[in-house]
Amino acid sequence: MKHLTILALFLAATALSALAAESSLEKKFVSGGTIRIHLESGGYTIRPTDSPNIVVTYRANSEHQLDHVKVEIEPNPATSTADVYVRDTPNNNFSATIEVPRRSNLRVRLTAGQLTVDAVEGDKDLEINAGQMQVDVSHPEQYGHRDASVLTGAIQAPAFNVSKGGLFRSFEQTGPGKFRLHAHIMTGEINLR
Repeated sequence: MKHLTILALFLAATALSALAAESSLEKKFVSGGTIRIHLESGGYTIRPTDSPNIVVTYRANSEHQLDHVKVEIEPNPATSTADVYVRDTPNNNFSATIEVPRRSNLRVRLTAGQLTVDAVEGDKDLEINAGQMQVDVSHPEQYGHRDASVLTGAIQAPAFNVSKGGLFRSFEQTGPGKFRLHAHIMTGEINLR
């Protein structure tokens, strides 16, 4: 019985700390615009929604860590662009989900960590200094120019029938679509699936 009580207290404390260490920011935007996303170290997922808004939901180990994170969304309706900044992230277990309008062009720069980009419809210009990148390319025919490169690491691109690993690996193709895809990592792995 004593072990069950300790387990229940541990689970309750874990649930409370998980709930306490999350925050979000939301701003209105427009479908079809360009979003420039500037990210410091962490794990990020960019996912499409049918909402015209940009929403950043971010999580850390504690409220103290979360309080130091700076998140800004700066839309510019005149040019149909927005800048999203996530700065001063903690060194461990920081993650964020960035929801964008389904039809958006993305330009993402991440210092280090993991980037997952779900099926956002539009151009993608994605770069990471060190880490892993996974991009949902469920319709490869939608892309015209597509290229990917790593200085050290691997490119797994089953969507484009490419698999390469080692030093200075890259590929470049031209397809029938109107969107452009550029993916680059200095050290790490790119997966275009």
